[in-house]
Amino acid sequence: MSPLTFELAAFIDQFNAASSGQKVAMLKKHPFPDVLDVKHSAYIAAVVEELCVRNGLDFPLWIEDEQYTLKSPYFVGGLESIKAFLLIESPISFRRRNIFVSENVLSRV
Repeated sequence: MSPLTFELAAFIDQFNAASSGQKVAMLKKHPFPDVLDVKHSAYIAAVVEELCVRNGLDFPLWIEDEQYTLKSPYFVGGLESIKAFLLIESPISFRRRNIFVSENVLSRV
């Protein structure tokens, strides 16, 4: 796993433990502005949108930038055998960015 994976997991944990006001502040700006990789940036935008959906928060304006939508589909995990499953299960926050993940993408143990 990449260091970003661990940083994003920690961010989600901090977000889930935060008050409503803190959550809004955490999402106002891109939480990882130094990430330059297009796939990772789009994935982070999808995570932020999904966190907003699940917490009844308004979307921050920055996630609407088209730079956070991939031109080609990206199937997390890369296994050909699960593509159909991911097409069906992906939350809309990810699908609209051309990213396909399992429905429990934000689940933390």
